[in-house]
Amino acid sequence: MAVQERPVIAITMGDAAGIGPEIIVKALRQEAIYQLCRPLVVGDGVIMQEAVALVGQPQRLRSVGCAAEAEGRPGVIDLIDLHNIKRAEVTVGQVCAACGRAAMEYISTAACLVLDGQAAAMVTTPINKEATQQAGYGEVGHLEFLSRLTGATEYATMLVTGPLRVVHLTTHYSLRQACDLVKKDRILARLKLTQASFQKWGIERPRIAVAGINPHAGEGGLFGSEEIEEISPAVQAARDLGIDARGPLPADSVFNRAINGEFDVVLAMYHDQGHIPIKVYGLEKSVSIALGLPLIRTSVDHGTAFDIAGKGIADSQSLEEAIRVAVGLAAGKGLAGP
Repeated sequence: MAVQERPVIAITMGDAAGIGPEIIVKALRQEAIYQLCRPLVVGDGVIMQEAVALVGQPQRLRSVGCAAEAEGRPGVIDLIDLHNIKRAEVTVGQVCAACGRAAMEYISTAACLVLDGQAAAMVTTPINKEATQQAGYGEVGHLEFLSRLTGATEYATMLVTGPLRVVHLTTHYSLRQACDLVKKDRILARLKLTQASFQKWGIERPRIAVAGINPHAGEGGLFGSEEIEEISPAVQAARDLGIDARGPLPADSVFNRAINGEFDVVLAMYHDQGHIPIKVYGLEKSVSIALGLPLIRTSVDHGTAFDIAGKGIADSQSLEEAIRVAVGLAAGKGLAGP
């Protein structure tokens, strides 16, 4: 790909006390990343310089004033330095309100770069939800914050690893609350959003498997009535609209069927139902994709990992994959990647 064709991809530093800075440095030591895009980190220079020293690679930081100045040269990390956190406020591996505030400012800045057309997509590294709430942010994660920032009303998380793709009906709710949210209208809206997203990526009629919430998808009402009362009517309503939705299907087998190519994507009813198969099948390279936002945003599929932060042992594969997926989506090549 020619230099002028490489898109700018804004990468947020995440929580300064977590592994975000480290995995960014590790990902950006891969020359293959620079062949695809011009990475632009949005973060803090002091924290990023410590990460460079921790990783021990011959990389240098280069502060830029705007996205257009990002050159994308291997060995050089282009950085928009917000100077928004004091090093004395950061204790690696510990929750800190200042880190939470700074992390959300990186997200906001990167999103604005994409919305203004200065960057083609944004890729996020982990934030700590306790830290962001201590900083006064009510949203429980990236997606909720970005939806408020952009005015998006129908949005969802999709996780991807290899051939397995999972959209979630609910994510950050207690299991009790999640069960109460399994309603026909919500499921139908999520199926419409999933179809529309895949159509943007070049798959006109994606095969969408809908997981049941109860054992054996309720076994005809023996193990619960949600499938009969809410999920099946939603699937039928979707099919009436021309959506290739199938189910409800037993959750203990539907993900394996998707891996084997029977479905393009699975709609999971709650957080762990979808996250567990993704992370068992391919945690290291799993990626989160936001659906329904007026911008492209991918993310690592892991947390701040405070327990290993600062030790130099964090794995950057998920971030590398998130960057590749973002480039592919930005180039109009869909999930096939660049």
